[in-house]
Amino acid sequence: MPNRLLTPVVLGILALTSTTTMAGEDLLRLIGFGGVCADCDLSGKDLSGVSMNGASFPRANFTNANLTEAKISGANFGRAVFKRADFSDAVLEGSNFARSDLTGAKMDDVKARGINLAYAVLNGIQGEDIEMVGSNLSHTSMVGAKLPDAVFDNSNLSYADLSGVALPDASLLNVKLLKARLDGAMLSGAEFAGANLSQVEFGHADVRNAGFDRTVLKGANLSKVKHLKQEQLDDACGDKGTLLPKGMTIQMCDGTKWAKIKKSKNGNTYTYSFSIDLSDDEREAIAAATQEAIKESGFAIQKARIALAEAIGQGDFPTLVIERDGQSYTWPKLDNYQSEEQRSIGRALRALDGVKLENRRAQRALDVAVRSLEKAQSALQQDYERQALAGGKN
Repeated sequence: MPNRLLTPVVLGILALTSTTTMAGEDLLRLIGFGGVCADCDLSGKDLSGVSMNGASFPRANFTNANLTEAKISGANFGRAVFKRADFSDAVLEGSNFARSDLTGAKMDDVKARGINLAYAVLNGIQGEDIEMVGSNLSHTSMVGAKLPDAVFDNSNLSYADLSGVALPDASLLNVKLLKARLDGAMLSGAEFAGANLSQVEFGHADVRNAGFDRTVLKGANLSKVKHLKQEQLDDACGDKGTLLPKGMTIQMCDGTKWAKIKKSKNGNTYTYSFSIDLSDDEREAIAAATQEAIKESGFAIQKARIALAEAIGQGDFPTLVIERDGQSYTWPKLDNYQSEEQRSIGRALRALDGVKLENRRAQRALDVAVRSLEKAQSALQQDYERQALAGGKN
């Protein structure tokens, strides 16, 4: 059928009928500007690097399509089919994939934030380092998916079927997994800190070294899980409906208070921030502990002063090398002469080099003292060099 463009709609968004076919460049141009194409067939198309901003492709067929490095924002793919599509290195933000079918899709290094995958089919998807943060995956089917090192922080996976999923070392901080199924899942090293896992059916899931800090396990069934240890449950909570392996216990959630955790990533470094409500008694206890720590820091300063006094009055230190703040200070022995002052200051600097105090005020005072000693040593050395050039000590 010949190419056929319909009348443009608002702001350059074109509408296509499901029978329309287009050349590759025209298609990419259309999608790049945001298009509307209900029921259109894009199966097997090379859409790598495409930008879909505000596009609408409900019920479209993207089977086997190449969407690597695609940038998709504010788009609608409700009930679309992405079977075996390649999303590697794609960026997906604020888009709708509700009830879509992504069976067998490849998703290496996908970065997704705030997307809707409710009731979607994700069976057998594969991908390393996928990030799907703050997204809705409720009622999804993710059976047999393989997603090592995945990040699902702050996402909703309630009622999801994750049977047989492989999530080794995954991050699931603060997720909701209400009434989800995890039978046969491989969860070794996964982190569920702050998650709500109420009424989850774990079945025979492998939870070796999984973290359940501040995790709610009300009504959850862990009676058949593999490699669970008591210490993994010590910072979690449950209720009378929580089922555990024989001999294990869990504290009740009623009355339990935990810190709220937030996680942000900068490159390969994760930063955690906490907030917690404290009673007056707890605040007083923390204040007392802080005062005690300051007192201990004071003792450390006194010990440093004693060491300084002893160092000034002792020994010979003919060569001094100090490295501090990325700079190197070196005072080599000149002939056989070094003044008593230089030797004393050198020993003091050696004694104080590397001393670290917990109290910031004390540490600043110590740093000032060290810098003063370094300046004194430098002044003495310069004075000696001048004397040496003049023919020796007066």
